[in-house]
Amino acid sequence: MKVEVQSKKLIKPSSPTPNHRRKLNISCIDELQHPGYAGFLFYYRADGENHEDDTFQRLCLLEESLSETLVIFYPLAGRYIEGGLFIDCNDQGVEFVYARVNGQLDHLLQGDFDADLHSCLSEFPLGLASNPLVIIQVNVFECGGLVISLRSCHKLGDMCTMATFMNSWATVCRSGINELASPYFELSSLFPVKGSVVTRWPPLCGGVKFTMNRFAFSGAALSRLKLAAAKNARISRVEVVCALLCKVFVTLDQAKHGRLRPFVVCQSMNLRGRVNLPIPTNAFGNFYTMVVGRHTMDQNSLNFEAFVEMIHDTFASAKTRYAAIADRESCMNMVKDSTRESKEWAHSDEENVVAISSWCGFPFYDIDFGWGKPHLVSNTCIPVRMVFLIDSKSNGGIDAWIILSPEEKVLFEQDPDIVAFTS
Repeated sequence: MKVEVQSKKLIKPSSPTPNHRRKLNISCIDELQHPGYAGFLFYYRADGENHEDDTFQRLCLLEESLSETLVIFYPLAGRYIEGGLFIDCNDQGVEFVYARVNGQLDHLLQGDFDADLHSCLSEFPLGLASNPLVIIQVNVFECGGLVISLRSCHKLGDMCTMATFMNSWATVCRSGINELASPYFELSSLFPVKGSVVTRWPPLCGGVKFTMNRFAFSGAALSRLKLAAAKNARISRVEVVCALLCKVFVTLDQAKHGRLRPFVVCQSMNLRGRVNLPIPTNAFGNFYTMVVGRHTMDQNSLNFEAFVEMIHDTFASAKTRYAAIADRESCMNMVKDSTRESKEWAHSDEENVVAISSWCGFPFYDIDFGWGKPHLVSNTCIPVRMVFLIDSKSNGGIDAWIILSPEEKVLFEQDPDIVAFTS
């Protein structure tokens, strides 16, 4: 299948942003973020026969409702001013790309995962300077099915922020602007930037071709994994998946290096509702932390139960520490320390680092623009090895979208645990 871009345009808010809202300072947590783009894709099957008429009507509805939604989410239509550490809410607009795909959506959904096609369904900005903060690409298949992709600058907000935006946009498209509540834009007042923070990000892996790979854990498979971890009755679905994947990564790393290297897991954790601070769940921006755990490995710690204990204890300790936070300064310092620690390990060649981002619990499958809920949700591919976890549409399962090199992919798919528990 081939993806051909038909048009690109900037969608601006349907009414101008007032002067007193033209400048949105970023928070100290925003400042710590990578300047790159991240995002996700939503796959919608066709529900009618008049595909051309439906496509035209849907594109008009998407553009009009996006313009209305941007009145409420006005920072998304602005531009980031790096030297000033703020978003210029100048209404320049969100980039809206319309593309056609010469194939059937079901061939993409039911066939072998096509990593090259997947990468073409979501435009990747080359840099932040003067570029739109958000890029939306609507891909129309011959059958009338749609794939809607969104990429946003991480300086703007985390995945919780963008999930809120997508749900809000879908609500406006389906029901109108009157049902939309305004986000909370005051994180920068609570967590202001203090001085300059020099952020050294690890270089992207130049010359390595990474591909996206889907490993689906059904609800039944997760029940089997939880039974295997029966010593810890409080283990969650996300924790058993993380434990199994970490076990596989350690096994592959030992085979590659001929020894057991120290193992470091870095996982993001949404802080909304986890700290003892009056911060609403609809807070706009970045409000998450990195949970980091380093473990010295030996032959006795290679069983699944040992990984379950490592993962659970790491996350439980982090949740307890953040739940005890009652002042903003302590929260800022803990987030800064965890971010610094995760970056230090990312630079290391002596540890086996596994980066995980769990989006489980976010209502991605409720994003209905008026023609039904998505059949599938995936993340976009970025040029670094990483694990993304997303709830599956049904049966209580979890889809693990893992970015791997071609060599790692072959070994990963052959691992006995992956064969036994995923499809």
